[in-house]
Amino acid sequence: MNVRLRFIFLMVLVGVISSNWEKLQNYYDRWRRPAMASETVQAQEIEYYCPMHPNIIRAQAGSCPICGMPLAKRAKTGRKVLVEGVLAQVQMSPQKVQMGRIATSPVQYQLLSREIRTVGIVDYDETRRAFVAARIKGRLDKLFVNYVGQKVKKGDPLAAIYSPDLLVAQEELLTAVRQMGEQQGGSEVAPGVGKMLVEAARRKLTLWGITEHQVEEILKRGSVETHLTIFSPIEGIVTEKKVLEGNYVMEGDNIYTIADLSGVWMQAKVFEDQISGVGIGTAVEVTSVANPNEIFAGKITFIAYTVDPATRTLAARVEISNPDFKLKPGMYANATIRLPVGRVVEATTSAPAIANGPSTDGLANAYTALVASFAKDKSDSGLISNVGQEAQRLAQEKNKVVRLAASAIAEFAKQMSAVDLKDQRAILKSLSTKVIELLRAYPPRTSTFFKVHCPMVDADWIQTSEEVANPYYGSEMLKCGKVTGRLQRGGSGPNEEMAEGYFCPIYPDRLFDHPRECPIDKFPMKFVRIAKVLAVPASAVVNTGQRMVVYRESDPGTYDMIEVRLGAKAGEFYPVLAGLKAGDRLATSGAFVVDAENRLNPAAGAQYFGASGGESKPHQQEH
Repeated sequence: MNVRLRFIFLMVLVGVISSNWEKLQNYYDRWRRPAMASETVQAQEIEYYCPMHPNIIRAQAGSCPICGMPLAKRAKTGRKVLVEGVLAQVQMSPQKVQMGRIATSPVQYQLLSREIRTVGIVDYDETRRAFVAARIKGRLDKLFVNYVGQKVKKGDPLAAIYSPDLLVAQEELLTAVRQMGEQQGGSEVAPGVGKMLVEAARRKLTLWGITEHQVEEILKRGSVETHLTIFSPIEGIVTEKKVLEGNYVMEGDNIYTIADLSGVWMQAKVFEDQISGVGIGTAVEVTSVANPNEIFAGKITFIAYTVDPATRTLAARVEISNPDFKLKPGMYANATIRLPVGRVVEATTSAPAIANGPSTDGLANAYTALVASFAKDKSDSGLISNVGQEAQRLAQEKNKVVRLAASAIAEFAKQMSAVDLKDQRAILKSLSTKVIELLRAYPPRTSTFFKVHCPMVDADWIQTSEEVANPYYGSEMLKCGKVTGRLQRGGSGPNEEMAEGYFCPIYPDRLFDHPRECPIDKFPMKFVRIAKVLAVPASAVVNTGQRMVVYRESDPGTYDMIEVRLGAKAGEFYPVLAGLKAGDRLATSGAFVVDAENRLNPAAGAQYFGASGGESKPHQQEH
């Protein structure tokens, strides 16, 4: 009996201990805890997160809804703070990156062209068209051109017209000439009057279309011509024939219409939201439905002043050379207009334009010396003064771009000289922007410099080596930054943001090394400098419905969601207006996979659909 009671007591004791095990552990922890524990630590709150998906955060232990891993415990103060400008962060395992075929590529400066495709109708060139009308009433006794489509040359006879009025006018001329001859021996006044009558009779005939040669033949023959021959005023093809032999015509009646089809017009229709950048002289590539594999080149010679209210288009008249008459008036045609996104500057010679530009070596050397001192946590008034002096020298240049940038640099240097190192570093951000802008336009001629970006302050600077030395933080974060580009020596290579070469207007995104004729329009090429554009591949851009975003790789397998401001799509790229720097690596192939991973986070909903009651805010965590 005693054994049974002991067993029952033991089982009850085990049950009580098991049911209160957590309380007993808490009492034990309190007993072992130091008496003077920090209040901050005691009150510290705990949260649970997924190591593979840091944006998944829970208040209680559990499993990650994405990968199923147990959530790890940490203090709430242990969250990673997102860099300014990063909306969200996605971490993916190497296996997911491989399975999603995610690849990255750097943001670079590109030669871009915007393409406009439109349609139109081939039309006559009105400057190459002529109407042949009767200048005198009469009967058409002979037609030398009897059908539409007949080719004629300038001066070819078209028709012979019989007119009683013409006979009378010829008789008047012959009579006036005879009378003038008879009056030669008379008074001094008579010959003058006779000469005036002859001139009046000649002018009457020429106004009716009789040539001076025909008048001379009448005078030489001494008898009237019964028929007036009408000649072709231009070379071309007869497109209209209004009469038959024997028809009577009145003065002003149209007999023929002749058109020179070696040059035609195309009336292209351009939508009003695409007309920006299209102007007089813009090159156009034309193909016709009848000849889809043959390309014709033309140039815009006129743009309508009003918009068609029905189609919201403007008519652009394209002048096209048509030596083989393959383009027929009335044909439908397709037009492709390519516009360079960057600014095009024609150079006076085939030599690089920077060779004759201002020397920026002094400013570059003074600036990099100042940057190096900031990286060592030193402020040197002498180095600041050198930057100001070099900027003032360049501010005397005639070039407006150089003058404005140099003046701004000199002003920033002046501000630096009056403050301490902390404020000097704040001013350095604006000063560096102007220095880089100037050196991009006119690179130094003796050295190559490297452009570096600091993501912590979102600012750039240039230095003489590829080894990062951060001037904004100095020894505190000396290696913070990434080389994003270089400024080549002016004589050894092309500028990062400028391209030089021979330019064909119909292909503005191509430059040629040697002068020759354009492949289509046969116009001589011009040597130009074209501004490259910071561009991102279209495959890297995700439209969330609220904003345009890309995913920048900050570490292997880690992608930052960045909002970007983009220009109009140009081919397979978007020009970057804000949000990215040259050298940033973006998820291009498989960007939609990264975005899908981010969408699994419920807290990311504001980035895609907006938040009710206000603007969307950057996020990293899910609660």
